[in-house]
Amino acid sequence: MITGVLSVSPYGLDRQPVTALVLAGARTDRDPVARMAGVSNKVLANVGGEPMISRVLQTLEKAHTVGKRILCGPAWETVQGNPFLGTLIESGNVQWVEPQQGPSLSVGRFLHEHPQEFPILITTADHALLTAEMVDYFLREAQQVRADVAVGLVPYSLVVASYPQSKRTVTRFTGGGFCGCNLFVLFTPKAERMVEFWSHIERERKHPLRLIRTLGGLVLVRYVLGRLSLSDALDRLGRRLDLHVKEILLPFPEAAIDVDTSADLALAEQILAERRRKG
Repeated sequence: MITGVLSVSPYGLDRQPVTALVLAGARTDRDPVARMAGVSNKVLANVGGEPMISRVLQTLEKAHTVGKRILCGPAWETVQGNPFLGTLIESGNVQWVEPQQGPSLSVGRFLHEHPQEFPILITTADHALLTAEMVDYFLREAQQVRADVAVGLVPYSLVVASYPQSKRTVTRFTGGGFCGCNLFVLFTPKAERMVEFWSHIERERKHPLRLIRTLGGLVLVRYVLGRLSLSDALDRLGRRLDLHVKEILLPFPEAAIDVDTSADLALAEQILAERRRKG
């Protein structure tokens, strides 16, 4: 773990550990993974023998680029009733903050109450396959670009080549399709504009065509005709919000696999078993 504290430029990490905000609120009380696992929140479901929320927090602890860990959710009653989470929060190793009604509102509330925490890594507690290598790669690549917001993506070609059975949301641009991987870095206070925009489009996160439509009719036409590149789309988004938004492409297909369904859970179990076999 890096312990030195160095100055941070507005657009770079300068080797200072980044604060990680882990979103662990429940979107709905009828989550299929939670029901199948018999838990109140899907992030408490066991994957590879331990709760996925535990996996994510341990991964961030191992990452050299991460310092403070802040857990947004689950509800305080859930934390108090869970021995692992209760002990972790009580020890001070992880800070807990109350979740809001949805990820974007949770992030927005945190930024409003903790403006000193930039830059901030945002990820989710259902990212059971996340590794310290992925986190360090993403943050180190992100520090090379001058951006207000960096977004982690995985080329769909990598995902389908390794896990053709995995059903992921794919946004297709010229040059190929891309999958989100629940990794974001907010470098500057201007990034709050992205969070506000996110709150308006959150319901469309699984519908690429609807997301592209928010950037304007001409952009939508180019997308439908297969003439819109990823960089063009992010540039258009950046100009709309007066932000510099940059993509970071990760070479890890597992980074695109979070646990949203029973099929995702089974695949995560399979991948983790293979990791254990390989040591």
